[in-house]
Amino acid sequence: MLLFALSILSANPVKVHPIDSSIHEAITSLYIAEGLSLPSTAAPWGSDELSLMLSRLDEHSLSLDSLDTYRYVVEELKKDLPPFSLKAQVAGEVYLHTDTTSFTDNEDWIYNYEDRKPVASVPMEISLADFFYAFISFDLANGKYDQKTSVTTGTSTLFGKYHATSNFFHFWRTEDELVIDANIPYLAFGALGGKSWLFEIGRDKLSWGPGTTGNFMLGDHLQYHNQGRFTAYSDSFKYTFVTSFFPHPDEIWDADQDNLLDTVDGEPSYSQARPLVGLKLFMAHRFEWRLFNDKVGLSLSEGIMYQSPDGDIDLRILNPFMLYHNYFIRSNANSMATMELDYAFSPSWNLYGEMVVDELSFGSTEANLTSGRHPDGVGLMLGLKMAKPYKGGMLYGSLEGVRTDPYLYLRSLDGDADQTGVDDTLNFVVAIRRWLPDTLIYDQSYMGYEYGGDAYVGNLVVGYKRYGEYALQGNLFYMAHGQVSMDTNWERDKLSDTPTGEANHYIDIGFTASIYLTPSWEAYAGLDWLAKIEHYVPSYDVQFMFGIQYAF
Repeated sequence: MLLFALSILSANPVKVHPIDSSIHEAITSLYIAEGLSLPSTAAPWGSDELSLMLSRLDEHSLSLDSLDTYRYVVEELKKDLPPFSLKAQVAGEVYLHTDTTSFTDNEDWIYNYEDRKPVASVPMEISLADFFYAFISFDLANGKYDQKTSVTTGTSTLFGKYHATSNFFHFWRTEDELVIDANIPYLAFGALGGKSWLFEIGRDKLSWGPGTTGNFMLGDHLQYHNQGRFTAYSDSFKYTFVTSFFPHPDEIWDADQDNLLDTVDGEPSYSQARPLVGLKLFMAHRFEWRLFNDKVGLSLSEGIMYQSPDGDIDLRILNPFMLYHNYFIRSNANSMATMELDYAFSPSWNLYGEMVVDELSFGSTEANLTSGRHPDGVGLMLGLKMAKPYKGGMLYGSLEGVRTDPYLYLRSLDGDADQTGVDDTLNFVVAIRRWLPDTLIYDQSYMGYEYGGDAYVGNLVVGYKRYGEYALQGNLFYMAHGQVSMDTNWERDKLSDTPTGEANHYIDIGFTASIYLTPSWEAYAGLDWLAKIEHYVPSYDVQFMFGIQYAF
């Protein structure tokens, strides 16, 4: 038993595993199957933390059908890392769809830009002294956009002009301009750590929460964060502190730098010469508990979006244990809090919920006001997860429902006066600075829930997976979304309920499959039928994706 325990920790305990880690997914399935509350859902995780999660499982009490999944995790965690390793992956993907009129944007695709694999990827790992780990990935991929349409948006023929495209599309469609993504590397970070702690700095993806359609504080849809993160954990408690930096609204919209830019159809066309302006900093802390003999998990998170037009930061706010809402600096910061709760009420079943409150914005706190009330900013999620071992793999499923208030994530800069323009805002909408030849696009997304406010979402997933071998999954998704978007001005007395105005409706029925042909070769495919009703006009699309990847 001692030799077995040591073998689990033979690899570098500081190695950082990404948010879509198959190891964490397998451990989560084992926890649900054994009737334990969910392991930490604050991603990413280090090998030491994953080993702690695994140690809560007793191999001798597992069913025979669970052992293959358990041993898959053990084998992955004990893989030795050389001090320096350089690998390579090549992938070919084909995308087919039927509607080239109404489904022409990245958001219209289920398997969209953030999911698609690069033609070639060269990941590099550095592992030293069991307390230092670094990762960099150099990718050759098409740019997200090949044409700029505004300061914050672009278009690409990758997403709808043709019935058939691929991840190396531009190499054989000679009439289109070749645009290689220059934002690489998407992942580039270093980490220090030891027993029960980890510090990471650099570019990585983040996610906080158990949701399958997204999470309220930090969603997994954002391509990367330029972040710093510290986490410490024990068998029953975990603490995380994170910072992440984004372009300030003045950098995106300020017209005082006209000498550095030209205009295209009235829109600014920014060059690389445009200087960075202002500071937009997200800072949050998270507390997680395992309660009642590992049957209940509770997580509390609080964060602020801090803005400074001159780029300065008041060092008084850098307190990882402060109650951020009580700084009372409304023109510099917008606060947000979440609570997550999950309950393993029976082996193979887990009930979970998540709630977000934006700036403590409850209408009931201003119920006595006849006018000037702040719009509500609340989001609610309720879900049920299932995992049952079967013939060496896992049968799994989830059913999730989400409701978000219309003005969740939005706020004017003042916070007590109506928003007057695109730059008069202190919100949880963030931008990635993307380069096109001779211009820049500030590509915006919600930092939290991918679909933002003003939405009802329902999602059903059923699948079967043998880890390291093959997987099958079916999915049913529905969303009703009102007219409030990330570009909508925040105004007081906007108290409409979700969904506002003329609601749009979206449906997806999909199926995906993947198989490892050999340890180096993987093939995968997806088929989706989509329907959307926008402004009472229905449209439909059938999308097919097929890919094959070789790693060496």
